[in-house]
Amino acid sequence: MLRLVLTLVNRLLLRIFSVGRGSLTWVLLKTDETIEVGYWSIRGLGAPLRMMCEYAGATWSDAQYDAIEKPDGSYNLDCWFKEAKPGLLKVNALTNLPYVRAGSEVITQSNACIAYLARRFGLMGTTEVEVSKNEQCLCQVMDMRNDAIGLFYAGFGPDKAAVFDAKKEAYYTKKVPVHLAKFEAWLSQQGTRFLIADTPLAADFHLWEMLDQHEELGKFLGKPSLLESFPNLKRYYADFRKLPSLQGYFNGALHKLPINNKMAVFGNKPAA
Repeated sequence: MLRLVLTLVNRLLLRIFSVGRGSLTWVLLKTDETIEVGYWSIRGLGAPLRMMCEYAGATWSDAQYDAIEKPDGSYNLDCWFKEAKPGLLKVNALTNLPYVRAGSEVITQSNACIAYLARRFGLMGTTEVEVSKNEQCLCQVMDMRNDAIGLFYAGFGPDKAAVFDAKKEAYYTKKVPVHLAKFEAWLSQQGTRFLIADTPLAADFHLWEMLDQHEELGKFLGKPSLLESFPNLKRYYADFRKLPSLQGYFNGALHKLPINNKMAVFGNKPAA
């Protein structure tokens, strides 16, 4: 009964107040319920979700699933596909990685997980206009990520190293700047510190992660930072990195996880 009352009050408050980190909404939700974020033992699509939990000061746990390389070069993924996933499928037939589990709920699909946490933490926007902008940016960041995966994993085949080498120059010098130019122009149009407001909202966590992954890619390729050509994004990247509530995350083990899984060509090893 108490859970039902708190949930109803929370939904009412979400319609009335501009909610943010440390808001009354989160205080009301902070009972004995722990949020679980499930993903591979890499940054990937898990990083934005983990950062959001840290930023919100949530009570949460991190469920990581390891890809174990076998002698023949293939990977044992049983910890997810045979051990964890079957039980979650009984709750949500769509279950995949990443997922968010809160109480009896299991939420899956990357942007749905981000949006779910954003609504809980007051990071989706305080007006319909902000929510719409947030949704647009989430989709645009996912476009950037989808292009990145094509290079990072280079098709997953036995010739992936050669595919990576063939693609890397055009990807870094031509394809990525197209994505960055869109966000550079967006920030100029909005006139805000972050994508939608002067404090971070959901899309900012994924965009920052993608910017950081491409900073690391530049180092891997021996190339200069692409952000030098995009002053708004360079400032944005630095401002987000300095957020006080995320310093524990940036200085901790989660940010040092590999960017990509073990079968990737780039980012398959943890940070030094």
